[in-house]
Amino acid sequence: MKDILKEVISRIEPEKNDYCRIRHKKGWIEYLEDGDLIFAPDELHRTLRRVIDTKENRPRGDKLLFLRNTRNTNPQYTAREDGTPYRPEEALERFIIVSNPDNFYYQVPIGGRKESVDMGIKEGKSKFIFVELKPWDSVNSPLYAIVESLKNFIEYRIILERKIATNNTFDEVELLILAPKEYYKAYNLIDDTGKYRAEKISIVRVTLNKLSSEFQVRISLMALQLDKDSFFRSCKRLYQNKKLSGQKKVSVLGADPIPNLARNDWKLVVSSA
Repeated sequence: MKDILKEVISRIEPEKNDYCRIRHKKGWIEYLEDGDLIFAPDELHRTLRRVIDTKENRPRGDKLLFLRNTRNTNPQYTAREDGTPYRPEEALERFIIVSNPDNFYYQVPIGGRKESVDMGIKEGKSKFIFVELKPWDSVNSPLYAIVESLKNFIEYRIILERKIATNNTFDEVELLILAPKEYYKAYNLIDDTGKYRAEKISIVRVTLNKLSSEFQVRISLMALQLDKDSFFRSCKRLYQNKKLSGQKKVSVLGADPIPNLARNDWKLVVSSA
């Protein structure tokens, strides 16, 4: 299967001054200066549908929208020999799951094969939040994460429209990009003192409003208040408590929740109206 996002981005050609505004950090920084998205929201919408709703790329599989949490699975991540996570994003995701209530789910299958939403939050019987998680160090800009979330959303809509799966469907869906505050510092939305850059935030808000209006979905960016060193110490402590050695799969069942990862400690960066 082709990489859906790669194909979508190549079709809308979001380049200016030799840099792709979705894929490259320099392109993102330039976007924060002039606010030029390059592509139109309706163009992105049409392209996502044209690429996804094909025989080759349409969502498929027996476990689409299957919800996994600590009640029905054993969340794990891979640790290095020193106890630090091999993939920080994977470990962060698992710790968020154990640091929140049972309405938090991880790796929700959305496209079949290995395409999943990083996390989902179920609110009552009718609302679900798709969470796209980014770690402290990521080459994926916030705009890339937003497009990635919209890709997941269109896959979800196609699942409903074509009745590909009937379990765990909801009347309302929201999109949330979640990342540590250091991620937003790296992408120039928060300064070194932790203060939000109002002018940059304003530019992103305009874009979110346009995308939200076109796709008819609320989009938010939120920040985790946990630094990388503190998180790695928690991972090492769990590794040592389980008396592991070498590169091992680490179960987060029995891990102490990390208060900073609880949802009530997340901070809004910017959202659509």
